[in-house]
Amino acid sequence: MKRDRYSFMWLLILLLVPLVAGLAPVRAEAQTSGRPVLGGHDFTETVGVPSPFVRTFIRNRLGAGKALDIAPSLGEINGQPITGLKGDLIFAILDFEYQYAIKSWIGARVRVLGAGRLGSNTGSLLTQGVTMTTGFEFGWLVRLHESRRTALSMDLGLTDRGFTSVNLVRFIEDIIEGNQASLTRKTPSARASIGARFAWSVSPLMGVLANVQTGYGESVERSKDDVWFFKLGTVLDFDLRTQMSAPLGVAVGFSHDTFPELGGDIAQGVNSFFFRFSYLGRSDFLFSVDLSFDRIPLTEGRETLKGNSITINMRYYI
Repeated sequence: MKRDRYSFMWLLILLLVPLVAGLAPVRAEAQTSGRPVLGGHDFTETVGVPSPFVRTFIRNRLGAGKALDIAPSLGEINGQPITGLKGDLIFAILDFEYQYAIKSWIGARVRVLGAGRLGSNTGSLLTQGVTMTTGFEFGWLVRLHESRRTALSMDLGLTDRGFTSVNLVRFIEDIIEGNQASLTRKTPSARASIGARFAWSVSPLMGVLANVQTGYGESVERSKDDVWFFKLGTVLDFDLRTQMSAPLGVAVGFSHDTFPELGGDIAQGVNSFFFRFSYLGRSDFLFSVDLSFDRIPLTEGRETLKGNSITINMRYYI
């Protein structure tokens, strides 16, 4: 799809959200400041499974991770694969987001993202190369329903990301096969998406968050046509202050993302299991540490990466 067609998609969504919001029935005013509380449960929000609550906040995320014992394939002899020395891959991510609650039922957000992946030794660096991702996202969050224990919102977004990779082995393979060879590959990818976010306060101790999102846009593989993608995830969120005096919260969750942040050579989607530990001492501030265990399938017959990461999240509610 030509990139000028996405200019029309940007304009369409910018006009669609106010129209949908204008047709929606007038709702009672809901909480618009501080950490979201529903049915007596104090929710702790996360990036992987975003919440349906319309709030004004500033969020920053900084993380790093590693995929261990990668055995790069160097080809085959008599049908048997030859692998090089084992190595590791290092991941890093920096993520900033600002969301503004225009009304109690509608908010606009902007997000800037940067991520990188590279080998930690000669073998993994040569075969896996270096991958950098930068991106910009703009979106709307519209509250569709909120009761004493449940909340549901519609999420509309536009994403523009660029994937840059440097891979010596792929460069040599292209030369041997007579393909157009380039040591550095740059691939832009613009997409539009729509999704739903849900929250349920089971009790003051436990809450449930879930989201599903789908969209359409440019593939991160240059040889492919435009593609559909989707994301889904769920979290069990526990406020331990209901059981003890310490201002702590914990959460466990799962997410699947076919449009991941760590590179353009990911084949299907990233499956992540994560645990979150949060400090709940202030109602206008959330500090949390996420431990994530990821499975990342790569393209071109390359092995699935199994990585671990740690992410520090800070969210200030205005």
